[in-house]
Amino acid sequence: MIRMAGAMLLAAGCTGLGFAAVGQLEARARDLRDLIVGLEVVGRELGWQLAPLGELLERAARGSAGRGAEFFRMCARETACLAGRSFREIWVRSEARSGLRLAEEDRLILEQLGLVLGRYDADRQRQALSAAVGRLEEQYLQARQRRQRLGRVYGTLGAAAGALLVILLI
Repeated sequence: MIRMAGAMLLAAGCTGLGFAAVGQLEARARDLRDLIVGLEVVGRELGWQLAPLGELLERAARGSAGRGAEFFRMCARETACLAGRSFREIWVRSEARSGLRLAEEDRLILEQLGLVLGRYDADRQRQALSAAVGRLEEQYLQARQRRQRLGRVYGTLGAAAGALLVILLI
């Protein structure tokens, strides 16, 4: 009886690992979508008015959701008191502390954008934002496709590994 209960727990654990991998794929896509929404807000606001960068980031936080909103909120707070730091440093630090689940390519796109924001004229910033949003949208589409393609594989592999271990143990 104990052996059967252990085998069932093992099967459930393996299945859970498969679904956790699916969750990671979904989380990256969600975080990318939240970033895109926030960056689009910043781009629109730059087109309409030349508000200080902290205000733009705060509006992006209100327009976004999840970890993306937290990222923009952190940037806005820290931009209020630069204390000798560059905006790029604040941007990269906020990205790391916000817990965004991004791939290395996504981080590089954000880091390159951080070099331009608050540093150049509005037209140049809008161009950089537009380019970054375009590249992040490509990353988002790839993440969604990867989630659809590998999501079923990870779920099935987890369940199959659990079933195989149950068979081996019984």
